[in-house]
Amino acid sequence: MNDAHPAPTIFGALWRYRWLSLAIVAVVVLISLLVPLLAGDGRSARARIVLKAPDQSGVLGIEMASESSFLRYVKQRALFVTSDRVLDDARARLGGVDSLLELRGAITAEASSSGESIELNVDGPGLERSVLIANAVIAAYQDQSRAEVAATTDKTLQTLIAQRTAIVAEAAGRPTASPISSAAGPTLSDLDKQIARIKVVAAQFADGVSFVDFASPDGASPWRDLLRDLAIGAAVGLMIAAALAWFRADRDHRVRDADELTRVVEEPVLGEIETLPAQASLALRSPGVPPLRSYQLVASGLRTTVGSGVVLVTGASGGEGTTTTTLQIAGAAARDGLQVLVVDAAIRSRDLSRILGLSDWPGLTSIATGAASLAQSTHPVHLGDGIGFSVVPAGHEQRYSREQLRSALLQQVIAEMRTRYDLVLVDLPPLISQPETSSLIGVSDGVVVTVRRDGDLGSLRRLREQLHLFGGTITGYVLTFAGAAPVPRGADPATPQPTR
Repeated sequence: MNDAHPAPTIFGALWRYRWLSLAIVAVVVLISLLVPLLAGDGRSARARIVLKAPDQSGVLGIEMASESSFLRYVKQRALFVTSDRVLDDARARLGGVDSLLELRGAITAEASSSGESIELNVDGPGLERSVLIANAVIAAYQDQSRAEVAATTDKTLQTLIAQRTAIVAEAAGRPTASPISSAAGPTLSDLDKQIARIKVVAAQFADGVSFVDFASPDGASPWRDLLRDLAIGAAVGLMIAAALAWFRADRDHRVRDADELTRVVEEPVLGEIETLPAQASLALRSPGVPPLRSYQLVASGLRTTVGSGVVLVTGASGGEGTTTTTLQIAGAAARDGLQVLVVDAAIRSRDLSRILGLSDWPGLTSIATGAASLAQSTHPVHLGDGIGFSVVPAGHEQRYSREQLRSALLQQVIAEMRTRYDLVLVDLPPLISQPETSSLIGVSDGVVVTVRRDGDLGSLRRLREQLHLFGGTITGYVLTFAGAAPVPRGADPATPQPTR
């Protein structure tokens, strides 16, 4: 048996704990959707304000000497978006419901990565409200920006007009040929050009906005956020589920299926026995019930690997179906025409003897103590149609010693069993519960080990070591409770009564 448990794979661990993994992923996805809502996200609204490049002549009081100057200008305008002037205007447009502090906390405005626009994000109490706030802020920004440009233009124009008026007044009443009158003409012409240019540039620049991508409740933003949250939640949930599944699988040294059992043992797996309903499972202990097809395959595999002789059937612990497996193999072998003897070596629990109604009859302990011979301790069990097998029960409940189970008398009787029967099946209890039965291992021709699905691999490893220590040869394994139950069988026949 391989000492090292095969390292689990991520996909294998996820499949093994698939329902738990799905639950973890679902919980993480749900959390990823609920956290933004509980945090007041409400699906943020986004908008974009693309700015015009101011005239490089600086007639509006904005200097555009280089590309970095424009980027600096965009950053300044992004700050203006969240200024008191703009937010007060937006608040008035919204009916004064939101306070200035609430609006400033919900709005984020910053220059885009390309440096040509202002990215506006509003994280309000709901999508529709966020859209309203975003569009109100944009409208307020445009109005305030337009007013700002108009104020700057008016101030400049008033200065130029005042200069023109002063020049005209000074030149009035002077001769046309005077130096002052001669200089006034070109100066007035230059002032008129500046005034006209400022008016044209101001009209063209207006609010300084080239175009606006308004926020919309019908846009893709909420769905994009939803899909983003779903993707993040699914990815994080899958990573957590994979880590937990792998961690658990790496420490869960249990037999999950026949493939896993095959990977950790060298001997063959003779068969897998499906899980049956309680009533059908009890019926299998009745020898008169035809053996399951899966047990028939086990019996065929056993005849191929061992042929004939004394075969022990045991498990690492109780409840692994050892007694049922012994009776089923015996029934299948007897129906195939073999002379079969079943020996109940579980001299403490005596399950097989009780099932067959032989609890108080002479048996193995009687043979070991010399109180009865093999013939006196053997009892036939009829299966119907002239078919049957013989049974040596556990024997009378009397005191015995380990030495008696190791006695030469018992060894001789086992040799006699081997010569008189084609197949001797010994229902051996787990060695941990009855170590005195270990004397039977060395005189056997093979051992069939039953392994319950989800059984502990550590216990199986210890059993293998004990069997090898006492000179036993493992013939193969039978995986019990391995899968879903088949369609229920018909009515259970009456349990046959043994006769002497």
